[in-house]
Amino acid sequence: MTLLVLSDSHGRVDRISRACELNKGARAILFLGDGLSDLGRAELCGIPVVAVRGNCDFDSSAGASNARYEHIERVGEYNILLTHGHLLGVKEGRSRAVLRAAQLGADILLYGHTHEPEESYIAAGTDVGGVILDKPLRVFNPGSIGRPRGRGASFGVITIRGRDILLSHGEL
Repeated sequence: MTLLVLSDSHGRVDRISRACELNKGARAILFLGDGLSDLGRAELCGIPVVAVRGNCDFDSSAGASNARYEHIERVGEYNILLTHGHLLGVKEGRSRAVLRAAQLGADILLYGHTHEPEESYIAAGTDVGGVILDKPLRVFNPGSIGRPRGRGASFGVITIRGRDILLSHGEL
């Protein structure tokens, strides 16, 4: 199963459409905020969307007023926490986001806001702000599809095969 992860489109509808075209087999698009209104204008190739709201999502006609700032999506046997990350201070560091993921029992933490791709793994047994992880936590930021920092426009792909999880970045 493949999931397409997008964040921070900031009006670049063309790039959302291109990422969807490149990942037509994805089971879902996980959108991490800052561009909810773009989703209604993009060609999504029939892929369903699960989205959270970012700090720049104010357009109530685009459903931003109904979108949550965080969401746990159950995919197979895994819990995936979606958050934009601005309320968890991810630009100053990801420790609060990691703690929140641990508190919610997430297996994968997805966040945006920094516009910089990241991928890391935190082992079970690690103390994250007073909470000991009882299972590993994968931390992933797809970067920005609209206004990238430090490299080209990027997206993320999560591939789950049985108990194996592969996180990867793609560039446009």
